[in-house]
Amino acid sequence: MSNGETYDRTDLARWCYACGDLNPIGLHLRFRVEGEWTVADFTAAREHQGYPGYVHGGVVTSLLDEAMGWATYGQGIWALTGKLELRFRDAVPTGEPLEVRARIAKDRGRTLDLIAELRDGGGKVLAEASGLLFRATGEQADRIREVALARTAAFENEQ
Repeated sequence: MSNGETYDRTDLARWCYACGDLNPIGLHLRFRVEGEWTVADFTAAREHQGYPGYVHGGVVTSLLDEAMGWATYGQGIWALTGKLELRFRDAVPTGEPLEVRARIAKDRGRTLDLIAELRDGGGKVLAEASGLLFRATGEQADRIREVALARTAAFENEQ
């Protein structure tokens, strides 16, 4: 690491901004599979806000992008985001339970089309996204697989 810190390679996945349990400023998302959807619960803190009382758009983007990644990992597919389009339908409040979810809409072989939603506690869609993800190959796929499996193992050990 450039700042002089060293990390155990198996812990690197646990520093992910979105799902890492070791990252003190991360979102700490924990995904589960519900049918064709990959789902995580999240309550935004004051530190996640843009306008007072509302989640910053960049954090909303991170939530939706991460859900799409886990939707592919949940299917044993190792992929990277190539394109992400968002639509904000309503302001996303801090301090209230939210649910982020994603699923593969179409598998085109080398590319995958995904959709994701961020919902409030009542099920109202506050933001939605569509994404184009590229299947990783070779060493890149091996690195993503290693990270995803390490994070999944850490999820299971936390329970």
